[in-house]
Amino acid sequence: MKISRSVVLASVLSLGVSPVFAAGFNLNEAAGALSTLSGGKVAAGNNAQTAGLISSLAGLDVTPKQAVGGTGAMLSLAKNQLSGSDYSQLTQSVPGVEKLVGNQGLSNLGALTGLLGKKADAAPTPAMLDAVGNVKNTADLNSAFSALGMDSGLVGQFAPILLQYLGQQGASSSLLSSLGSIWGATAQ
Repeated sequence: MKISRSVVLASVLSLGVSPVFAAGFNLNEAAGALSTLSGGKVAAGNNAQTAGLISSLAGLDVTPKQAVGGTGAMLSLAKNQLSGSDYSQLTQSVPGVEKLVGNQGLSNLGALTGLLGKKADAAPTPAMLDAVGNVKNTADLNSAFSALGMDSGLVGQFAPILLQYLGQQGASSSLLSSLGSIWGATAQ
């Protein structure tokens, strides 16, 4: 009997994360499980830091899907508008951030919610994945937020949280200033 890798992965992840989520689904646990799903190549400290970012976004009263998707859309815009050297500095300053860019984090979170059978935060639709996947300008960013069920005004609330997080991870003030300009926010 041949067992596919996806069946084994689903079984292992179900067994591995079920006790963690038995009491309920929260954003810190989602970030940790997201790292597990995406290969776990980021150090444990970075997982905690990413969990902190997602948890901070929870203060905006958004779902895990919206927090991860909105972050991915904003980082996709940054990737498309920063110079190559600035984007390289971002990925070096914040290890693991590339796992959240575009629809990568959202795709993995969708797999997680599917494994857990959560109906309140269903897997992302193809339209959501497309909207978040390649954000080239602010109109695309607003469309991505809309596809995620958020008002585009939340971009202005996500931006300071992302800038603060990236600054805490070691992003330079000039990079934060560039990101603030791209996202229409002031680096703190």
